[in-house]
Amino acid sequence: MAEKKPMLMYAASYGSVQAALSALTAIEQLRKDEVIGSYDAAVIDKENGKPHIVKRMDRPRMHVIPEALGGGTLPRKELKEAAQQLTADQAGLIAVGEPTIEQAVSQALASAAKVVKRSVDATTDEITSELQEALKS
Repeated sequence: MAEKKPMLMYAASYGSVQAALSALTAIEQLRKDEVIGSYDAAVIDKENGKPHIVKRMDRPRMHVIPEALGGGTLPRKELKEAAQQLTADQAGLIAVGEPTIEQAVSQALASAAKVVKRSVDATTDEITSELQEALKS
C-alpha cells in the first residue's frame, strides 16, 4: 500500500503553452532561491488533439526510476489523462509538493486563467482523480 503524506496540488490553466512555461520557470526560480523545497510539476497541453507533456520539473530529482516505471508523484499516464480535460486552446500547469510551497507557488501562478488548489493526504491514485477534476472546464 502506498504511503500517504500531506501534499498541496495546484492545477492552473493558461491560454498558451508559453504562459504555462513561464510560470514553471518562476516556480523553478523559487526553488533555486531556496524559497520552496521539493516539488513535482509539469506543463501539459493537447497537440493534434492528443494529450502531450510539454515539460517536467522534479526537484530534487528523486523520482527518476519510479517515473520510468510509471510511478512518482505525477506519473506520465496520469498527466496525459489530465491533459485530456483541456480544450485545444488551453495549456495546464500541475504542481504538487509539500505544504511549504503554498505561498510561493500561489504567487508564481497568479497570471493563470484558472487555478485550483487542493490539500490532499494522498496516494498517487488520489492525486490523479483530484487532478482530472481540477482541470475540467
